[in-house]
Amino acid sequence: MSIAEIERKSNLGNGTIRRWADSIPSADKLYRVSKVLGVSIEYLLSGEEPIENEKSKLIARKASSLSAEQLDAVLNMIDVFKNK
Repeated sequence: MSIAEIERKSNLGNGTIRRWADSIPSADKLYRVSKVLGVSIEYLLSGEEPIENEKSKLIARKASSLSAEQLDAVLNMIDVFKNK
């Protein structure tokens, strides 16, 4: 995806992202770009996703195919770990 396309999809003006090399973007603009790219604002700023975030996403992806009963069991297990 080109920078121009990211700007269009983020509802940013032409050349906005290029100007970030010389100025600090607003949180709102970073948020819009992060949603278009499917990454966190932290990733845009640092180039790295937080480890907890990656692990949480992995768990959520794997859990999406479980039955309601299986999900309840997983939630119970999480509660047990949190109370230790």
